[in-house]
Amino acid sequence: MGGAAPTPSGKGGKKPLDAQINLVPFIDLLSCCISFLLITAVWTQLARMNVTQKGQAPAGADQAPTDVPQQSLTLFIDKDGYTFAKSTGENTPIPMKGDDYDYTKLADVLKEARTDPRLPADKQDISIKVDDAVIYNKIIKTMDVCISNKFPTVSLTDKGGV
Repeated sequence: MGGAAPTPSGKGGKKPLDAQINLVPFIDLLSCCISFLLITAVWTQLARMNVTQKGQAPAGADQAPTDVPQQSLTLFIDKDGYTFAKSTGENTPIPMKGDDYDYTKLADVLKEARTDPRLPADKQDISIKVDDAVIYNKIIKTMDVCISNKFPTVSLTDKGGV
């Protein structure tokens, strides 16, 4: 018998109160859900990029108060190219190279900023402000260039963000 309802048996043709429920479809559904969750959990770790928000210290960094004003470095990305800005007011435009961003020129500007005597030797953070029109892949390549040029602490905001 394929149904879950019991057949009449017993005294006076009354149905018994105990019914057997087929649990096989429920177990199949549960095992599919668990498999799906386990498989997708791995992909979330592979596509992760660590960034910090403004005002947040990087993991493991000491937050000792300093009286010296920190010099901030900001990299603006828009459809026309890059603009590298220092808190001292110096701006370095890096125009597009054909249809793509000029990653080699950006690397040169970051290396030059790293050797700047006004910049602390332990300066590791840079803020990237991105226009909405910029493609995600270009942002990740830019972050890779920053990290490879000894600026591992990258904070990412949109161009309107503070």
